Amino acid sequence: MKIGICSDIHDNIPNLKKAKGIFEKQKIEEVFFCGDLVSPFTLSFLRDWSWSIKAVFGNNEGDKWGIKRRLEKYRLDQIQYPKKGITWELKRKGTKIVIYHGNSSPVTEALVNCGKYDLVCSGHTHEPQVKRVDKTLWINPGSVTGVSENPKIKSGSVAVYNLETEKAEIIYLGNR
Repeated sequence: MKIGICSDIHDNIPNLKKAKGIFEKQKIEEVFFCGDLVSPFTLSFLRDWSWSIKAVFGNNEGDKWGIKRRLEKYRLDQIQYPKKGITWELKRKGTKIVIYHGNSSPVTEALVNCGKYDLVCSGHTHEPQVKRVDKTLWINPGSVTGVSENPKIKSGSVAVYNLETEKAEIIYLGNR
């Protein structure tokens, strides 16, 4: 089973479409979205995504109620946010997973270092990484938007995680 992981869309619709194309090509079966959709209207561009999407809010969603209303308006049942809290805790084929935006470094580090999870997915920094910390794999897919304070980052990115092989890959969307 392959999982597509993305974060920090920040309303960049052209790159969101590129991310969808990559996920289709990779034949992913589920999407983890690590937050910062930003505007509720961006949900309309996820209507034709056929995958189940587990999403968390980031620090830039100013209109969470608008997002919830549009989920209902567009009947986007495939997109789910936690009913309470700021993380998703999931289990897929025996793999313990947590999804968190990452806007508090101490919280992110605690999730990575606690030893409870096999996979931690976070965003926020706009810097892609795949890092092993003891038994935990920490994936930050970077940002769909491709904008970063790091001058080395020239492209948006997403990640694909293979549950069977426990390997992850960062895939770049192309220059902005």
